[in-house]
Amino acid sequence: MERNLQTGPIRIRPRYRRESTLPSCQVIDQILEGLIAKDGVTGSTLENHAYLKIPKEDQHYWSPEFHVTVEKREKGALVRGVIGPKPKVWTMFMFFYSAVVVLFFLGTAMGVSQWMLGMDSPMLWSIPACIILWILIVVAAKIGQQKGKKQMIKLWRFLDHAIDAGEQRQKEQGG
Repeated sequence: MERNLQTGPIRIRPRYRRESTLPSCQVIDQILEGLIAKDGVTGSTLENHAYLKIPKEDQHYWSPEFHVTVEKREKGALVRGVIGPKPKVWTMFMFFYSAVVVLFFLGTAMGVSQWMLGMDSPMLWSIPACIILWILIVVAAKIGQQKGKKQMIKLWRFLDHAIDAGEQRQKEQGG
């Protein structure tokens, strides 16, 4: 994968981290310049935050969004970001995860209670059923992430190029 982009086999929302020699306000200005230049990415900035998206005409259900935060440092700035699905997709997955966890614990509690009382305990079937559901949710999330991977890399590169351009300009000006 790309430098500064942290992914893993189970990570659903990859993280971005980079130290920059630019002051935080100049990092945001560089992002804004790229957005104005229409480099295939849309978005907005607000104070020390930037929200980067794929243009509407290129979006699909799994298109990612990139939330970037720029923190002041003694010399330069720390740029952090989280790349994830649109909020409605993220909310849906969190609802499914939460529902499966609640069903798992309720089913386990009821099943174990019935079993300890010597009763039939069909609720114990909720344990493997919830594990299977959880695996299916993770697989669906990974499939979605794969479908949005090219766009995720496009957003990552946009940010990296914007910062690189600012740092290059800073070097040329002798700063």
